[in-house]
Amino acid sequence: MGIENLRKMKSKTVITIFSLIFALQISAQEVKKSLQECIDIAMQNNLTLQSGKIAVERAKALQGTAFNIDKTQLSLSQDPTSGGSPDNSMSVSQTFDFPTVYASRHSLLKAETGVERSNLEVTRNELVRQISSIYCQLLYARENIGILQVQDSIYGKFVFLATAKFKAGETNRLEQMNAERLYSENKIALHQAEKDYQSAQLALQRWLNTDEPVNPAETTMTVMEAAYPPDDFDPSQTPVSRVFESKKAVAEKSLSLAKQEFLPSLSFTLRSQLLISGFNPYNIQRERFANGNFMGFEAGIGIPLFFGGQRAEAKAAKREVEMLKVQQEDALLSLDREFQIALNEYVKAKNTLDYYQTQGNAQAEEISRMSQLSYEKGEIGYIEYIQNLKTAAELHLQFADAVNTYNQSVITINYLQGHSK
Repeated sequence: MGIENLRKMKSKTVITIFSLIFALQISAQEVKKSLQECIDIAMQNNLTLQSGKIAVERAKALQGTAFNIDKTQLSLSQDPTSGGSPDNSMSVSQTFDFPTVYASRHSLLKAETGVERSNLEVTRNELVRQISSIYCQLLYARENIGILQVQDSIYGKFVFLATAKFKAGETNRLEQMNAERLYSENKIALHQAEKDYQSAQLALQRWLNTDEPVNPAETTMTVMEAAYPPDDFDPSQTPVSRVFESKKAVAEKSLSLAKQEFLPSLSFTLRSQLLISGFNPYNIQRERFANGNFMGFEAGIGIPLFFGGQRAEAKAAKREVEMLKVQQEDALLSLDREFQIALNEYVKAKNTLDYYQTQGNAQAEEISRMSQLSYEKGEIGYIEYIQNLKTAAELHLQFADAVNTYNQSVITINYLQGHSK
């Protein structure tokens, strides 16, 4: 009965059936999401991204502190020995920085907001990369599970037949041991593939910040495409470069503000005569001026005579600008080298994928077809038939690995280009 069933089995059909059965089993229990849906969820739920958005809002709020003016001083002076002199007065005093200082400070805080926005762009790009990578790992693990389930059925029948033949004295113990070995090794591989799937699910849940297990909406592995041509790369147009540009802008604004510290500060005081009639302990003649209270004002300027500190701050700010220029140049060179390495991996992965798409997959199907036909005609034995099916399954596994490796290389290319969307 088992031999007759094997004669009617087609490798490609069985792989498809088992893959669909596995997909239906997990989809019946858990939620299915496409890659874009996962990315959209992460954009709303991911805590790191939320923190970055809050950091931008915080920086925008701090821009209002650029025009933070010193507290207004209100003083009351009442001297009972000075008659109606201006010493008996109420005064209002205010100190200001030089007007251009406020503009420079606002420009600096605005540049710092730009840094937070650039950091958020880097975080978003990294988030898309991680989710895309894990999602492809889910597809890869699920494909492996489907293929290994097919092999599990084949090897199970192989063990049953070898055991029956051994008991009947038609074969030796070696054949039975070999069948049991193949069956056990495939069981281990299947168990590992299932654990890989579960691990990828947990990783995806962490990035999505959800307790709900997510399964891919696609029923088969798909080949991704680069967002832009892989050789179209300009390090200066990447999110990493924009972070350094933003930081450099902050350093330049800090230098400008440090130079503003050499400017004088301004102060202004307004006084009005004040006599409290009930307060005259020495009975001194105290009268207001006949034409009204005395009014007066005082204007001042604060000159930085000792500007050693300001000079040091300006010098340090200048060195900060120079340092960031060097760091940016180094980062762009490293990014360019990293991209070249990623491009080499992409070309290797594409060549491998092209082989399996044009030859490898077809060979696997042909091996299955010819083995089935030869076995039905009695041209090959069951052992050779099983080995051929094993070879075809291994080619399917290698094709799945080629698709996943290629997809991962595309994801890396998109990430480095800053086009992870």
